[in-house]
Amino acid sequence: MKFATKLLLLALLTSCTSHDTSNQKVIPSKISSGDAYLENVRKAENSIALLVPVSGPHKEIGQNVLNACILGNQNSKMDIYVIDTNDYSDYLRQSSFPNLKAAVGPVFFQESHKFASIFQKVPLFALSNNVAANNGHIYACGLSPQEEIETVFRYLRENQLRSLTVFVPKGGFFKSVVAIIQKEAAKYNMDEENFNVVSYDSGTDLSEIAQNSNTQAIFSFEPVQSTKSDVFTLSSLALSNPEKWEGAIFAYADSEEQKEFIEEYKKVFHTAPTVISLAAYDMVKMINESSRTHREMFDENYQGTLGNFRIKKDQGIVRDLKMFKIEKAEKVEI
Repeated sequence: MKFATKLLLLALLTSCTSHDTSNQKVIPSKISSGDAYLENVRKAENSIALLVPVSGPHKEIGQNVLNACILGNQNSKMDIYVIDTNDYSDYLRQSSFPNLKAAVGPVFFQESHKFASIFQKVPLFALSNNVAANNGHIYACGLSPQEEIETVFRYLRENQLRSLTVFVPKGGFFKSVVAIIQKEAAKYNMDEENFNVVSYDSGTDLSEIAQNSNTQAIFSFEPVQSTKSDVFTLSSLALSNPEKWEGAIFAYADSEEQKEFIEEYKKVFHTAPTVISLAAYDMVKMINESSRTHREMFDENYQGTLGNFRIKKDQGIVRDLKMFKIEKAEKVEI
């Protein structure tokens, strides 16, 4: 199984015939601390460890991220060492990579601290969007709900929208997001009269509730139509089915680089990249630029597919998000 995983990954890395993948290396899952394979690793001048699932139930996510990193590492002298987070050696140590600049990944929040204990002396740019991953040398680099909600509340303040109702499906799936909204509402000094959380059962007609409400703004996790209130949601929900989210407002990170990258990705790999892949691409490009120009990775402004961003040691990634609205099934900046 482990040998097959290695062959699968080698085939993946060489399938992109129009791009040079010679500086992507596979770390076999079956290695020992004295394995001669690692001698070639030690010859690399600069390198990145990419922590993604390339086997198991989440291998498609890992492949999507890996594809993005191949594009992000074009024309680079930096090696990328791919480590399968689903099947890696017990002997894996950061000391195996003496010229390592950073680690990108893992994809899932619950794996972040496990790999941070292996890669202790370099930044670990986790692809999770859970800001709780920010800890020590771990930086959550996914597009987080907290970033989006903070931007939405700035929009509410600027447009003097002083009352908000949150529609929450019963079951607790969005509990952490609702907690962020409640925290921002408190900072905005919304009292009980102007801030309300409505829990509902499956099948409830939210549009009818919205029409009978006097609130100026609604935040919902399911499509809502209202002629009386502005409707807000998360970008991932609005963009997943824009036809159903007509009129919805959300915060998102957009850029010309994003459009160009998506076009190139589709042309090369004949599929679309995920938001996680956009974040991974930005991290690989940033690490390359930092290494090439000797700029710091932290507290510097970088341009990416998910907008301009800075990585702060005390709080992780900070992006310049913009507000968008779905109009005729397309996102339009407002």
